[in-house]
Amino acid sequence: MGPILGTVCLIGVKEPEDPSASVERDIFGAHYDEGRITRSSDTDFVWSSLAKESIPRYREIEHSSGIHFYDEAGYIICGSAGKEYMRTNKVCAKNHGINAKLWSSKELKEHFPYLNFCESDETIYENNNSGYISPRRLIEAQITIAKRQGCRVIEEVVNEVERCVIDCEYIMCVTTESGQKIYAKKVLLATGAFTSFRKLLPKYVNIDVCLRPITVARVEISPDDYQKISNMPSISYCGTGAEDWKTKFIRQSDNTVRFYMLPPVKYPDGKYYIKLGHDSADYPKILRTATEVKHWYCSRGDKKMIEDIVTIIKDIVKGPKLSSYVGDCCVIVKTPTGRPYIDHIHSQLGVAVGGNGYAAKSCDEIGRLAALLIMKNKWDTSLPKDEFTVKYKTEGSKL
Repeated sequence: MGPILGTVCLIGVKEPEDPSASVERDIFGAHYDEGRITRSSDTDFVWSSLAKESIPRYREIEHSSGIHFYDEAGYIICGSAGKEYMRTNKVCAKNHGINAKLWSSKELKEHFPYLNFCESDETIYENNNSGYISPRRLIEAQITIAKRQGCRVIEEVVNEVERCVIDCEYIMCVTTESGQKIYAKKVLLATGAFTSFRKLLPKYVNIDVCLRPITVARVEISPDDYQKISNMPSISYCGTGAEDWKTKFIRQSDNTVRFYMLPPVKYPDGKYYIKLGHDSADYPKILRTATEVKHWYCSRGDKKMIEDIVTIIKDIVKGPKLSSYVGDCCVIVKTPTGRPYIDHIHSQLGVAVGGNGYAAKSCDEIGRLAALLIMKNKWDTSLPKDEFTVKYKTEGSKL
């Protein structure tokens, strides 16, 4: 097939029906899920600002696409009273004008009696513009709107992106696995953990990211029990934990437990699940090759950690009968700055990579900024551009 010419093309494959290390496919995505926390609170002003821009657009996207993906279930930050984690989060909520309430452990128990945390914990409750989204359905909604606006969607894997000369003009050539070539004036890579594993970047470019595997587990809850705790918010926790927590869940060097937990969310199998994932920077494993990333996605997570996660969910959520469970996993693309890269590699190639585990809720604003930067060379935000500058493992000249 010859070149495809058009205004905007979106190239990428659909979610696989049955991920397996034995299949030929080696491209996966972290958005294959129904639950990601969304909230404006964050100790980092960049991430808080990106979220505050994205969240108000959720309902507009839902209305325009006809696809529901956002549940305003609320959000709590919980942790050991007086410690740095809670101090910085309180300062952030105040500085960003976030409508939040500060509760003692007793007040938390009064509002959510089925949650079992430490008596010395305190809580910040953010009940507006917060809860959780389905990243799977959010992306479906965004693509639906894009198609209506003339975007052509090509469901293929890209093998190579290169700059070539046609009729004395620099043109970007995108080659897919099937051999199809798409020519464009400019290309934006939003390719996550797989950015460095194909010929997407120029040979001299080695962007500075590390790939961190994350294990999660989902514990099933019955529809009747779901009704009993249907007001459960999304949760981020950092503290020593309650005395009756049985699990030897992974702890950081300061002996704290860090995790995020979603309220019961309905999944495509029709069942409700409570999901929890670890958030330990001390977890040592880093993925370095495409094969390692593929095997990780197909493994469905660390088996021992899945068991620990199931135990800690049962320690925290009291009352409902928690029965069967499933493990799952994803890969976080970490940058040394802790912020996403939204930048040019050269005048016709840009990147929007490096979610650092925080990007799902803010993806609409990240995508908007990146698209305007690459297409119009316009930085349309009050956030400093240098906060998003791409870093390189090996310095090389840029075109």
